[in-house]
Amino acid sequence: MEQGLLLSFIQNSALLLAIVLIYDALPRRYKHKKDVMARVGVGLLVGGITIALMLMPWEYSEGVFFDSRTVILSICGIFFGGIATLVAVVVSAVYRLVEGGATLVPGIGAIVTSGLLGYVWGRYRKGKLSDVGFSELFFFGLFCNAIILLWGLTLPAEFAITLLKQVTIPFLVIFPITTALLGLLLSRRIEIRRDQKIKLQDHLLFKSHFQSGNMGIAITDKQHQWIKVNPNLCEMLNYSESELLQLSWPELMQTQDYFIFKHHFNQMLDGEINEFELDIRLKAKHDVMVYTHMTVACQRSQTKVDLVITGLLNRTTQKQAELEKNASQEQLRLVLASSSLGFWDWDISKDEIERNEHSAAILGCDLDCLNRNPKLWVNAIHTDDRVTVLKSIDAHLNGETEQYRAEYRIQNQSGDYLWLLDTGKVMSRDEKGRPLRMCGIYTDITEQKRIEESLTLAASVYNNSSEAMSVQDEQGFIININAAFTNITGYSEAEVKNKNIRVLQCNRNSRNAYRQMSNAVEELGCWQGEVWLRRKNGEEFVVWLTLNALVDDTGNSKRRVALFSDITDKKQAEQIIWKQANYDPLTGLPNRRMLLDCLSTEMIKADSREQHFALMFLDLDYFKEVNDTLGHDMGDRLLSEAAKRLKACIRETDVVARLGGDEFTVVLSGITDIKGVDKVAKHILTRLAEPFNLGDETAYISASIGITLYPDDASTIEGMLKHADQAMYAAKGEGRNRFHYFTPSMQRDAKYRMRLIQDLRHAIAEQEFELYYQPIVGLQQDECLKVEALIRWRHPKRGLVPPIEFISVAEETGLIVDIGNWVFQQAARQSALWRDRFGVEVQVSINKSPVQFRDEGECFDTWVSLLNNLALTNNNICIEITEGLLLDGNEAIAATLERYRDAGIQVSLDDFGTGYSSLAYLKRFKIDFLKIDQSFTRNLDSQNSDFTLCEAIIVMAHKLGMKVIAEGVETEYQRKVLAEAGCDYGQGYLFSRPLPVEEFEQRFIETTVMHKNSEISDA
Repeated sequence: MEQGLLLSFIQNSALLLAIVLIYDALPRRYKHKKDVMARVGVGLLVGGITIALMLMPWEYSEGVFFDSRTVILSICGIFFGGIATLVAVVVSAVYRLVEGGATLVPGIGAIVTSGLLGYVWGRYRKGKLSDVGFSELFFFGLFCNAIILLWGLTLPAEFAITLLKQVTIPFLVIFPITTALLGLLLSRRIEIRRDQKIKLQDHLLFKSHFQSGNMGIAITDKQHQWIKVNPNLCEMLNYSESELLQLSWPELMQTQDYFIFKHHFNQMLDGEINEFELDIRLKAKHDVMVYTHMTVACQRSQTKVDLVITGLLNRTTQKQAELEKNASQEQLRLVLASSSLGFWDWDISKDEIERNEHSAAILGCDLDCLNRNPKLWVNAIHTDDRVTVLKSIDAHLNGETEQYRAEYRIQNQSGDYLWLLDTGKVMSRDEKGRPLRMCGIYTDITEQKRIEESLTLAASVYNNSSEAMSVQDEQGFIININAAFTNITGYSEAEVKNKNIRVLQCNRNSRNAYRQMSNAVEELGCWQGEVWLRRKNGEEFVVWLTLNALVDDTGNSKRRVALFSDITDKKQAEQIIWKQANYDPLTGLPNRRMLLDCLSTEMIKADSREQHFALMFLDLDYFKEVNDTLGHDMGDRLLSEAAKRLKACIRETDVVARLGGDEFTVVLSGITDIKGVDKVAKHILTRLAEPFNLGDETAYISASIGITLYPDDASTIEGMLKHADQAMYAAKGEGRNRFHYFTPSMQRDAKYRMRLIQDLRHAIAEQEFELYYQPIVGLQQDECLKVEALIRWRHPKRGLVPPIEFISVAEETGLIVDIGNWVFQQAARQSALWRDRFGVEVQVSINKSPVQFRDEGECFDTWVSLLNNLALTNNNICIEITEGLLLDGNEAIAATLERYRDAGIQVSLDDFGTGYSSLAYLKRFKIDFLKIDQSFTRNLDSQNSDFTLCEAIIVMAHKLGMKVIAEGVETEYQRKVLAEAGCDYGQGYLFSRPLPVEEFEQRFIETTVMHKNSEISDA
């Protein structure tokens, strides 16, 4: 596509649009569409425009021209009809014939075709072209120009194809758009002509209404200048037309009405509204007031107001009648409203009651609803008052009373009760004396009733209050008192009336206190606080006193009101409660709460004076034995006596406190030399070690004392108490009846212990334990059929931890129960595994702590169930216990050991000979094995006493049906001596150290199995 072709088509189309725009801008008069000459003129004009376009064509070659003639001719066919189109086509065709050239036939064919297609489509639209759209015109132009391009096929084929390739796209793009734009322009012209016709019709219609009818009409501009008025408006305002045209709205309207009119008028000018209605007062000639109803509308041009049309209806007569009626009603309303009265008018013959708005306001309902339903008022009267009200009305209707009067309660719509005074009187009667009409008024007396009730209540409260009350003048002379004043002070009203309140003063209060009290009342108007007073009998008591000054309108104090209540018992009770909360009831010493306050005070004092103080933590040794043997009463007497001895050992400035049980603390303040602390501690130990005479009994105790210093050892109360407690336990560990100072190592040991407990709990949860096995070898047959399971802790950071480091902690914390359960289950399963794998029954010994016996719970049943499931009921498990467990000798221990035996579990007595060995419990309890403690076997010699004891133990055990296991066998000589003495089993490093399960299997179980197999093969 050549650029010249495109520019030429665009210029041609632009020229066409420019010519038509100029044509459209020219003013013209529209004639009837059947005027032939006008149509011929239009056709000649269109033909001329077409020739102008043909004078600026795009020339493809000599005699081959292209221009926008098809656009103007098709549009002419659509909008100007057949005559104009025919004329334009003929003119254009003649000019094209004159031009000649190779495309003469296609050129004339395009002219005729475009005109014909436009005419046919215009006929199809039937003249309704004012609403034609852009898309419809564009597609028509596309269709028309596509048909016209077909005329190019009449040319030689090769020439036609080359030509059509070059012109088709711009032809079918530019010319359809030009067709649509030109069609929209002419469509707008048709729409304007139609709107003008409608406006002309509206104008004729308005003109007919303007001159006739009963409405005044005025036409003004937006500056309120009058343009036209009708006769009705002149007659309404009593002005001539010329006089009115010299006036404006501001001159005719009342000032207040004009402001309202101006507000709406400005809204109309701003485009917010198009019309509005108002009731306006106008000033007619000679200042006569005319009441009108005004309707204002506007005529706009491109959203701007051109003219304003105002219609007015005269409502003067109607308004005057309304004003007269309203004036009379307003007078009555003013009278009733000024007195806040409800009014009622009862037509007795019709049984209709009319009430006013205040009556409806009293009931809280709508006035119309109240007047339509007379029973609404009666039903709202309180049920207790309703019968009395109706009887009072009947009595007046019957002539028994000159006036109806009743006070009653009525419930409004909100549910609240109001008190009313209802008065009325019969206004007219018939000739027989029957009442015809009765009127009355309601008065709301709720506030009066409340005041009366408040005064009655205040008098009742004043006379019946438990607080003493008195009214005094400004000098303090008593004017009045209530009954409580007499009950509390003992003075009657006659005895104190006109006397000064100072008759109650007590010497416990200073003169300064009375001065402050008086100043506060004068300056602030009130005072309250605790004051001591004196009764008539001279008894002194404490009260909570409140003084209030009553002032008049000028602010001057005229009266004083004193209120007081006796709080002597309350103060005594508070003192008792405070003492109970801060002192130990048994010893009378400060308790923990008081001790904490004392330590806090001492710390502040020590910091300010740069001094030291010591805290002693005392625990009475062997107090539990006294309590258990002599009883709790004797224990309490011992504690009281110990408290007295402690107080006798310290200074007046020091403090002794009881924390609870047998624990005491001593605070030594102002320490300058540690030797003084030592002296006090030794004195306390000496005094507490002296015998305690408890009636017929004598008790002996001692004390373990822990001492810590502030601020050397700790800077907080918690730290002081913790360090003193740790030092006290160190004293107990060293043998009791001594004192021990806190050292940093104690804190480290405590932290280590706390960390050990945490790690131990984690070890139980994560099963960080392992079992090592140490063989128990038969000394007579030299076979390993028994083994002791020994626990080891595989710590993730510390490695293998021996039992001696954690078993005691586990027992103290109760964790030994979970550990023992785990050991039992692992050992039982291991015994079953050896049996199933090697065919050897190996008895596994398990150590059981006394704590496990105490907290065994359901563990035993679980153990028995596990043994039954594993088929280990033939003495495969042996429980090792210590002598200390048997010391209690209670039936529960015996029953438990019996249950073990019934379940196929044997019992071994561990470390025999080191405790309180007794033949009595060996005889009573069923024990299977005795284990001689390694302390007897370590220095074993046939000539020393250890051998003699071992030999005696072996003989005794065999006599009682028990077998003996010797622990700590480390040499061949020890084994030989024990075997010769008849000992059944030996256990120690001579045979093996405790081994992991794999190594134990290789060294003992597999060896035993091989030995048995060889014996069987030899046999």
